[in-house]
Amino acid sequence: MKETSTFLIWSILTVASLFDAKEYKIPNQLIILGYLAGIFVNLQQYGMMGIAYFILKAVWPYICLSMLYLFGKQIGSGDIKLFSVVATIIGAKSTVDVMVASVMIAAIAVVAVSIYEGHLMKRNLHYSYYITAAFFFLQVQSIR
Repeated sequence: MKETSTFLIWSILTVASLFDAKEYKIPNQLIILGYLAGIFVNLQQYGMMGIAYFILKAVWPYICLSMLYLFGKQIGSGDIKLFSVVATIIGAKSTVDVMVASVMIAAIAVVAVSIYEGHLMKRNLHYSYYITAAFFFLQVQSIR
């Protein structure tokens, strides 16, 4: 089941990053598709109780990250929805790991670009890149 979950997340994150790069937004159709995958994974793992687990997993990223969106748009609504989809498929602990790693990767990228350009970066970040990179980094670390 872990391989299926990993494949689903890779697929969703890759498509989300491509849309984010081109349009600066993650389409709701992709989020809905991700939620359907999350329902499938939770039903496979927990039977009918999987619906309750799915709902809990889907809601907590909204609660945790909504303040970052509401107060200064530090993260986009599409990115919050993407974290929610990730949580429904791989669970809370792994999602927190992805959140932490994505913030660290984004910070490194901002510092590197700021040093290279000689000033603080003042443009929108494609945060889905950092979510994808964090998931990739954590997958590589788990292989070791």
